[in-house]
Amino acid sequence: MAHAARSISKSSLSSAVPLNVDLDVVLSVLAGATCASLRRRLTGYHHATPDTIQRRFLQTGGVIFNRGDTVVVRLKRRTYSPVLRQAGIPGVAVPWWGGRLLRFEFE
Repeated sequence: MAHAARSISKSSLSSAVPLNVDLDVVLSVLAGATCASLRRRLTGYHHATPDTIQRRFLQTGGVIFNRGDTVVVRLKRRTYSPVLRQAGIPGVAVPWWGGRLLRFEFE
């Protein structure tokens, strides 16, 4: 968790209002931990920096489909798409969506 917190810059916090700092920190740590988890799944990227992961994988356009009990995020084809396919990112049930499944597809 400490590594995840270090990977997020304090200048990236979304709010200048002190009352929202707790939420900003929680979201920043959660984003960092999620990025670290993705990095561990990506072959050849175990030691990549968060900005490299962001640039090569997360800044990818796509389309979101609502299919009732499943939400599908279909990401556009990029040079690094085979690495994402090979990572085997599992679908996940999202509790605050009433347990609906979030799943990723790649063109």
